[in-house]
Amino acid sequence: MTAEALGWYGSIFLWLLFTGIGVPPCPEEAGIIYAAGVTALHPDVKWWLAWPATGAGIVAADMVLYGIGRLWGRRLFDYRWVQRIVKPERRQRIEDKFHGHGLKILLTARLLPPLRTGVFIIAGAIHYPFTRFLIADCAYAVVGVGIFFFGSAWAIELLKYVGHWLIYVAAVLLGIYLLYHYYNHLRKRELRGTAEPPVSVLEVPVQNPAADQPVS
Repeated sequence: MTAEALGWYGSIFLWLLFTGIGVPPCPEEAGIIYAAGVTALHPDVKWWLAWPATGAGIVAADMVLYGIGRLWGRRLFDYRWVQRIVKPERRQRIEDKFHGHGLKILLTARLLPPLRTGVFIIAGAIHYPFTRFLIADCAYAVVGVGIFFFGSAWAIELLKYVGHWLIYVAAVLLGIYLLYHYYNHLRKRELRGTAEPPVSVLEVPVQNPAADQPVS
């Protein structure tokens, strides 16, 4: 492995890690596109290392958010910046459903950028079992990231084959631009209190009596 390739792997991991915890606020999908682009454009960068680096960055960021919730507990929800991420009434509904539908909530939250940060913090604050949290996160890192990563890599390879470099650059920039504005759009809806998690996951009644027991 060359030093240049190692640097590219490191940049992929760090991009997904920092943007995953919100520094700077950027959808992780843009980072996956970046990882796919690096793989397609640099022969020294191998997909079987770039893909795990992408997933590892995402999982590491989610573990940081879980750890923040676990460390500070419920008092974290008293801070205004946390209330901006997830409103108190919505947080309470999510907490009530976590005991019976925790895995579903964690997987569904991945598709809602403004919501997933708050969900991961809530999971840590209510001491949702870390093993279950990690299972859901790793499942997405393998399946969800894999689909997006290889789909983006295929599209970039196609652009390389049929188009000019300027077309590739414009397409990547357009993709990042659209993802960024999509993230902002969802974020504005979240702040207005109009972005709700899917009812089928977060609003279904708990059928299992054992699910009412407190999470240890």
